[in-house]
Amino acid sequence: MSRAPDSDRLPQSVALGVLVAAALLLIAAGIAIHAAGLDAAWLLRVHAQAPGRAAVTVWSCITVLGLGWTPLILVPATDRSRGEITALLLPTFVLGTLFTHLPKWLLASPRPAATPLLAQLHVIGDAFRGPVSMPSGHALTAAALAALLWLAFPRRRALAAGLGLALFAGVVGWSRVVVGAHWPADVFCGAGLGLVAVAVPLAAGRAAWIGRLQQRFVAAIRSRTGQRWVALIEIAAGAGLLHEHTGYPAGNAMVVLLASVATVSAALRWDATSQRRALRREPGDAPGEPT
Repeated sequence: MSRAPDSDRLPQSVALGVLVAAALLLIAAGIAIHAAGLDAAWLLRVHAQAPGRAAVTVWSCITVLGLGWTPLILVPATDRSRGEITALLLPTFVLGTLFTHLPKWLLASPRPAATPLLAQLHVIGDAFRGPVSMPSGHALTAAALAALLWLAFPRRRALAAGLGLALFAGVVGWSRVVVGAHWPADVFCGAGLGLVAVAVPLAAGRAAWIGRLQQRFVAAIRSRTGQRWVALIEIAAGAGLLHEHTGYPAGNAMVVLLASVATVSAALRWDATSQRRALRREPGDAPGEPT
């Protein structure tokens, strides 16, 4: 999937407004759930029955999609050569890391498995117990990924794409409650912060000087050298995912699938740059002909 032409895209002001409004609603919902003391009741309702083997596999695979490696694999794989979404990935990744770890450090909220509720939970995968529950990094990653991919769709498909991607992010985020790793409030707040991580660089690009920097970055990504660097990043992300201890052995199939996507995408990208160089060397080409 390549990015839609500028004339066919959803206006940036509209996209930004949607992201900010959705982010505020999600964060407000998370705060309200926590303040009302609904986290424990909601979590116990989800864990009322033990999941079967198939459910364990499905939810493990879904929750793996929230790992930080996933955007580094899926965003370049979908933004084949235009570069605009890939250019947004770097600031989004930096902000997402900050929005994930700073609140965890400041709030030091215990995970469900670190509370007396553990005996009533049917934890899938490892029982994480660190005081780093708020917000959910997986939910943040999934929401940011969904927002970035949504920006690639043309205006006529923006609504349908937005609903589908929102469902994707919602399921990945909710998987954190199902596997027993997070409270519901963590998921809502994490998803909201993920949208903020995309909205900030999108809004910053409206400033003239930042916009010029972004355009130069996009041009660099589109170049032959830039595309080869993206291919190397894809390979590194796939390798990093394969070597990470996810805590969900039943989700290894998704790990292998994502790593395979990264490898295939990188190979196709590298081959495309090789063909571009070959075209430049064909006899009869006019000097300075763009490639």
